Amino acid sequence: MKSSKLMLLALLIPATLILGSCSSREDKVIVEFKDRKITVADFERAYKRVDPNFLPKTRGFEGKLEFLNTLTNKEVMAYMADQLGYDKDPQVLEGMEAYRRMGLQLGYLKKRVLDVVKVTEEDIKRHYDNEGVTLAVKQILVDTPDEADQAYTLLENGESFESVCQQFSVSEDAANGGQIVTLTYGRLSPDFQIPVFEKAVGEYTEPIFSPYGYFIVKVLKRTEPRKRKPYEEEYERCKFEIKGQMDAIRTNEVSEEVRKEHGVTWYYDGLRICFNALPPDRPLDNAPRRQDEIYPLLYFDSGDFDKLVVTYMDKEIRVKDFSDFYDQASFYGRPRRPFRLMGIRTFLTERIMSDILSVVMSSPEVLEDPDIKRTIKNKQEEMMVNRLFEDRIKGETAINEKMIRNYYDDNLPSFSVPEKRRFGIILTSDFEKAKEAHAKLTEGEVFRNVVMKYTTDAETRRSFGETELLARGEQAELDDRGFSLSKVGEFTEPFEISRGWVILKLVERVPEHQTALDEVRPQIRANLEVLEQNRRLEESLAKWRDEVGVTINEGNLRKTEIVERSATDAPPEHQHAH
Repeated sequence: MKSSKLMLLALLIPATLILGSCSSREDKVIVEFKDRKITVADFERAYKRVDPNFLPKTRGFEGKLEFLNTLTNKEVMAYMADQLGYDKDPQVLEGMEAYRRMGLQLGYLKKRVLDVVKVTEEDIKRHYDNEGVTLAVKQILVDTPDEADQAYTLLENGESFESVCQQFSVSEDAANGGQIVTLTYGRLSPDFQIPVFEKAVGEYTEPIFSPYGYFIVKVLKRTEPRKRKPYEEEYERCKFEIKGQMDAIRTNEVSEEVRKEHGVTWYYDGLRICFNALPPDRPLDNAPRRQDEIYPLLYFDSGDFDKLVVTYMDKEIRVKDFSDFYDQASFYGRPRRPFRLMGIRTFLTERIMSDILSVVMSSPEVLEDPDIKRTIKNKQEEMMVNRLFEDRIKGETAINEKMIRNYYDDNLPSFSVPEKRRFGIILTSDFEKAKEAHAKLTEGEVFRNVVMKYTTDAETRRSFGETELLARGEQAELDDRGFSLSKVGEFTEPFEISRGWVILKLVERVPEHQTALDEVRPQIRANLEVLEQNRRLEESLAKWRDEVGVTINEGNLRKTEIVERSATDAPPEHQHAH
């Protein structure tokens, strides 16, 4: 159920800095009231960047009118929030200060990326060709750039990948020369995925920086998907997706450039001291109470306190400083051992970038930038409208038990839960392996043991071959065979899906049933709150629009030029009208 408030905020929140435009379209006014106006250029810019899920289903001029109505409502609410003094609201002031510290800084980084990345036909075709592809690979993981360079040099000089892995890798599988793992295109970060999937079988990458350390990846096998849609049909989507990936890579590069410009230098001996002091990781669902913690939480040799960890600008962070920062951080914000030295780096980089960008953002050149000023205004309006909504709409909405009971009775069919099944799954790369696994099951071997012996997919192995509870359609390729199993413990013959050959075992079956009112009361209350808030919002907007005297020039609305989109289309590119 969509909230009218969400539709308004979809127009309020810019994904990145909004670049201005200079054209006669800025002079053609569609909507005007008080000191505000919406021009042809404003309308086109808003339509282009909004999420398609919030666009009208109606096409043509009626669709434009519907979109203009939402855009006008946003402006009316922003005006009313300003008139009611929400610019001085403590929550708005606090939020804007936080935004200037963090959100605006991220916007500044994105501004340095805009229009830099150019997507070529080769990039789009490479993305298309890699979709659905899985790679069997081995990996070398090291902590420092020097170790990465040494390992890479040995590979270039002809030493075997397995030998270099045994000498340098900090992974648990290093002693065996690296474990074969499966990587699926589309499930990895772009700066890791792109260099790995451009390698042919037998080739290895240069060192790749990651949140875990520096990886060198060797491709052992490439498995193509069974079929793809025609390239022409997928072209626009692939273009959008690869542009997003390349923008993300460039944003990381710009962040690193900013750090280099301000002299960020890491001292890996100090990073290693910090990492070695980390305690064993507690489960994230078992956080300690702060009052039960005994500080300092980390213990170091006294001679290590003054060891440098990182320097930048005129500042330095030593081991003792890291210890203090660790104590001050929340349990969830502290570095964890699986990320090794890079976890320490990431933890400190947030503080370093805040310091650097605070200096950058306070410069007159940045503060007077029209795009920065426009973005600050938009963010403030977003926060003010939120506060107005909380006070005047949400704060005055009340739901009672009679309303909940009536909603349940009126919508009884929607509270029927379909049958769900949990499966054990063995996923192999070829039919012969699947037949062999099936024979082992028939002989009575434990299912989980067969999973771990025959499954090549890393994700399936991590779950020990067990799925979530699935309804029909949630994993359509499994439906025909999986839902034909008649009793728990029964398993299928091998059958082929897009990712390989599969054997399914029925582990659990939850029959179709009607959900009781007590189980869905919170859901119903939430739905009713949205409905009631929408009603109150519509009433308030009608009143406010009348008070401020909104006038609409339909002639200028007809002059707007848009590429009509719907929720099924790709989202708008992170680019803006010029």
